[in-house]
Amino acid sequence: MNNEPVKLLNRSFMSDPYPMLASLRRDHAAIPVENGGFRMWVITRYDDARALLSDPTLQRDLVKHRHSVVRQNLVDIERRPKLPRELRRSMLDQDGADHRRMRGIVAKFFTPSRLATKRPRLERLADELLDNLPVGVPIDIVDRYARPLSTIVLSEMLGVPEDSRAEFPAWETAILTAPSKPEVEDAGRQLKAFAGELIALKREQPRDDLLTELVGAASSGLLDDPELISMITLLLIAGLEPTSAIGSGVLVLLRHPSELTRLLSNPELMTSCVEEILRFETPFRMLTPRYVDHPLKLEGVTIPAGELLLISTGSANRDADQFADPDKFDITRHTKGHLGFSHGIHRCLGAELGRMETVVGLGRLFARFPETALSTPPEDVRWRPGMFMRRLDSLPVVLA
Repeated sequence: MNNEPVKLLNRSFMSDPYPMLASLRRDHAAIPVENGGFRMWVITRYDDARALLSDPTLQRDLVKHRHSVVRQNLVDIERRPKLPRELRRSMLDQDGADHRRMRGIVAKFFTPSRLATKRPRLERLADELLDNLPVGVPIDIVDRYARPLSTIVLSEMLGVPEDSRAEFPAWETAILTAPSKPEVEDAGRQLKAFAGELIALKREQPRDDLLTELVGAASSGLLDDPELISMITLLLIAGLEPTSAIGSGVLVLLRHPSELTRLLSNPELMTSCVEEILRFETPFRMLTPRYVDHPLKLEGVTIPAGELLLISTGSANRDADQFADPDKFDITRHTKGHLGFSHGIHRCLGAELGRMETVVGLGRLFARFPETALSTPPEDVRWRPGMFMRRLDSLPVVLA
């Protein structure tokens, strides 16, 4: 196969990536694309995606391999964003023992028993936000509800002071989905500086929160300074992902009124509904890159050693070999095995929290406003740019 990368990102792919992903999945187990100035191979099929996410020979530490990655895969230096090294040393960027060490520091904050204690507060927050929304006039449900709910939940868990919560969601959005390199780089600098401010605060005023736990781990030698900064920025970024799931969930349900009617008549289906949303509109089109240090053979394709892989969960979750009639939204579907939270050792640590936020966020919204409707044609709904995220830019609705 020709290793020349294809151009995948365009307006059509941003608004609806699934026809293109279906075409790639049919014709190619993997295909090279350009992203951020680098050649990366998109893995399209469910079985390959799941197997590779379980493969311990695939590596996440691109800093470790940066010289070979740049030499072999850089195709457009003008498109390569330069982010602070301190943002690339979290558990998401580590392999083996280092990954286990860092994940172990924060894992106790994400146990089912601990998360269960947060549900009453989450329900109150959702109700308070809904109390303040106007009825009968267009509003952006992402900006007025999904994002504030995720921001408050995350901030309380981390220990981010109330007067410091206004700007970091915009930086998080920009570093993942900004359309220009300068915007991505500026967001990286802002997040690094913000993490530094939080570290200084927690050293002076420790509390019973996750940021204090991380700062304590650094003080005892379990994290070095770049790892501490990177772990904080990772949590600031990943902790806002329920924004995507709630926003996409509202849109999907409003575009499938018969399924919404079924859900309203059977609210006990909300949990399975959320799993179907995570499959049908997976928050990540592609997972962030992996590095392969040996030739990788897939059906009809050999990826050379030293290449970068993008595992497309958005494609895998629409693979008919795994999910029957995959482009149909069915809230009673058996979705076991979907890759909405990834898979393997890097499976999202906050998966249960994300599920809970999405179940509560959508459940409280539609219980209060069951006649909610889009206030713009579905084809005019705006999605954020970028290869990785599947996130709404805004979603105008009328609550009723």
